Amino acid sequence: MPPKQPKKPLTPKQKALRAVYLIITILAALVVVVFAVSRFLFVKPEIPVKTDPEPTESSAPVESTENPEITGDEAPDLAAAGRKEDYYTFLLVGRDTGGGGNTDTIMVVSYDVKNQELNAMSIPRDTIVNKSWDIKKINSVYNYAGGGDKGMAALMDTVSDTIGFAPDFHIVVEWEAVGKLATAIGGVDFDVPVDMNYDDPTQDLHIHISKGFQHLDGEQVMQVLRFRKNNNGAPGIYAQGDIGRIQVQQDLLMAIADKLLQPSVVAHIPDLVDIFMENVETDLTIPNLLWLAKSAIQGGLRTDSVNFVTMPANYNGYFWSYSIGHNESYVFPYADEIVELVNEDFNPYLTDVTKANLDIVYKKSDGSIAATGGSLKDSKANAAYYDSLKPAETDTPDETETPAETETPTESPLPSQSGTPTESVPPTETESPTETPAVSESPAGTGTPEDTTPPAETQAPASTAPAETEVSSQAPAETSSEESQSPGDIGIPIFTPHEVPAA
Repeated sequence: MPPKQPKKPLTPKQKALRAVYLIITILAALVVVVFAVSRFLFVKPEIPVKTDPEPTESSAPVESTENPEITGDEAPDLAAAGRKEDYYTFLLVGRDTGGGGNTDTIMVVSYDVKNQELNAMSIPRDTIVNKSWDIKKINSVYNYAGGGDKGMAALMDTVSDTIGFAPDFHIVVEWEAVGKLATAIGGVDFDVPVDMNYDDPTQDLHIHISKGFQHLDGEQVMQVLRFRKNNNGAPGIYAQGDIGRIQVQQDLLMAIADKLLQPSVVAHIPDLVDIFMENVETDLTIPNLLWLAKSAIQGGLRTDSVNFVTMPANYNGYFWSYSIGHNESYVFPYADEIVELVNEDFNPYLTDVTKANLDIVYKKSDGSIAATGGSLKDSKANAAYYDSLKPAETDTPDETETPAETETPTESPLPSQSGTPTESVPPTETESPTETPAVSESPAGTGTPEDTTPPAETQAPASTAPAETEVSSQAPAETSSEESQSPGDIGIPIFTPHEVPAA
């Protein structure tokens, strides 16, 4: 065999070309690998097909009458018209295990990937909803339905009644996870709006934070989130009810979100993943969440494109509770303003939501409640309310057992036997209207719910018996001067989509 010829050395140009070839080959392989891996790591969420949850309430619906909110319009089929491109909606639920597991924080979140806008609307926990049980607050729905998948299906259905559509996905977060997350990222700077001092040994809850701008660790973050009032009962920033607490929660969550969008958070990703896996329940997959996160980071989502609002409503409402025996405070949603806000910032469909898509509970002119959907699911609610307006039954014998007080006017109607004009006819025909504003159609006089007058005008039946007048002054809280002026009926909104400050 002829001896091997020695390899001809490569010229500098050939060496450079070979290096380029190797680099291109490696890069091509990396692209293929990254693409293949990304198909598993970054998966675009698929919009689920929603189905109505199985009925969990046994009470027969009661048809609402005298209902000015019912438009008679047919609810548009939102899904039939199609959806906006890359537009996702979520129901974000904060569950306070220490407080019994109620869903005290409920937010509807929309993420418009194309325009890189994220909006969140808080639904107050005391929002009244059309349910068959007595205390009809939205934060009770999840637990009442049994929690888990059934509880979430019931809550989704209720939120749909409130805003006009059911969000695509749900995320349930244990409140404690927010504190753990704040700890993982090294705390957060926040301007605490008021001195907070509250102790509840039953929950091992102790809140002691001074007012002012400061750095909060994870434990302090949780204290601010859970604070409602001080030990002395002073409401502080929450004089308007739960609305003040919601605003502080939104501001604090925004501060945390701002820090999470900083480049330095990359070093904490392993810790954040562990916290997520331990404290979050969702129907999104990890690849779905990674896709959404990548869309936010690469798309340039910034905190000035993240907006928090609160559901437009009357936050000073009330209604009679037959299980407790007194008025219960409620938040009564404003249907018109909710529709406007939803269509502007939350509706994922190409067709606008209308009031016909909502089923909202509101107050009628006589103080009873009705539902915009046409049927009230609690058949006991209004009957118990009307009964609460009646005077005590123990006062009835006072009119028959004291002949000296009743016989003179009722048994001596003849003019020849009367000494004064008030004795010449029965008292019910001569009493001044200012003394007997309640007429025979009042609940106290007939017991007929449909004929009642507004609670603020309800008085004792026409009579001169002092005992009965005293009873009527002890009527339920609806008859008090303060609550008769409350905007429980559909009135002037105290919150509108444009008036609610964005964080």
